[in-house]
Amino acid sequence: MSAGEAAYLNGCAAELGAIRGKIAELPDYAAAPPGPGTGFAEYREAEDGILGLLGPAMRRALDTSGTDPAAVDTVLLATESLPADGPDRHAAMGLLSDLGMRRAYPVMLGLADCSTAVTALGMAASMVRSGASRTVLVVSGDLVRTVLPGGRVVLGGTAVAGDGAAAAVVSGRRHGWEVLGGARRIAHEGFEPGPPARRLSAQLALYQGVFTDLWDATGLTARDLGTGAVLPSNLAQDTLRMFLGEAGFADGQLYLDNVPRIAHCLGSDPLINLADRTAEGGEPSAVVLAGSSAAHVAAVLLHPVEE
Repeated sequence: MSAGEAAYLNGCAAELGAIRGKIAELPDYAAAPPGPGTGFAEYREAEDGILGLLGPAMRRALDTSGTDPAAVDTVLLATESLPADGPDRHAAMGLLSDLGMRRAYPVMLGLADCSTAVTALGMAASMVRSGASRTVLVVSGDLVRTVLPGGRVVLGGTAVAGDGAAAAVVSGRRHGWEVLGGARRIAHEGFEPGPPARRLSAQLALYQGVFTDLWDATGLTARDLGTGAVLPSNLAQDTLRMFLGEAGFADGQLYLDNVPRIAHCLGSDPLINLADRTAEGGEPSAVVLAGSSAAHVAAVLLHPVEE
C-alpha cells in the first residue's frame, strides 16, 4: 500500500451489557426522577468482565466486514478497563490470538476519556493512508464499576454511564464508509477549578472549534449532513441539543435514539450509534462521529461508499 491512499471504515459492531437497569431507580434519583429533557430511561450493565464485551464486538466487526483476522496488523484498544495489575490485561492478548489476530500489534489508548475511541478511528485512518498499517481493528469498551467507582451519574448529572463495547475495521479496501477527516481539541478549563459558567463557555467553544477544524479539513459543512447523521456521545438530550446546536447543527440532524435506550456507554457511544443507524437504514449521507467528555471533543467525518 502506498502513502496517500484513502481509508475506509466498515464492519461496525457493538456489544451491550446484558442487564437493563432503570435510571429512575438509581440512588442518585431517589428524591426526584431525571428531568424530562434528559431523555434518560435505561442503562446497561454487564454480567461478566470487560473481555465479555470486547470479544463479541471484535468478532462481529471482523465477520461483518469480511476481514480475515490474520490480515489485521494493528489493534487500537480504546479502554481504561484493562489495568496493568489485573488479569484481564494478559487475557486480552490471549483473546486476540483466539480470534485469529496473532500478528496484530496491540496499542492501548486512554487519557482522553469518552473521546478516545473517535480519536482512535482518526489515528487508524492516518496509519492506513500513510502505509504504516494495512488493516486496523479499533475496539472500544469499558465497565463502569472499573472506571467510575463513584457511581453511574457523571458530568454533573448530564450523563448516566453504562457498560458496552464497539469495534470497527479501518483499511484501504473500498467498502462501507470513507474516512474523510477528523479533528480534536482539549479545554483545560474542564480540569480546573472555577465557576460553572466558565466551564460551560469553554465547552461551547470546544464544540464550535472542533467542527470548524473538521469543516476546514474536509471541505464539507453541517449542511451536508442528513437526518440523524450526527452520532454523539449519549449525554442528556437537552445537553446535546445545546452543545451541537451552538456548533451549527439542526435538531433533526442529531441521532438521539440511544440516549433513552442504553444511556452513555462511555467512549463506545458514537460507534454503537453508527451501527444502529446503519441497521435501521438511516438516510444516506455523510455522518459525523463525535465523542466528548468534560474537557475533550473529537470528531470523525465519514462518507458512504457508492457500491
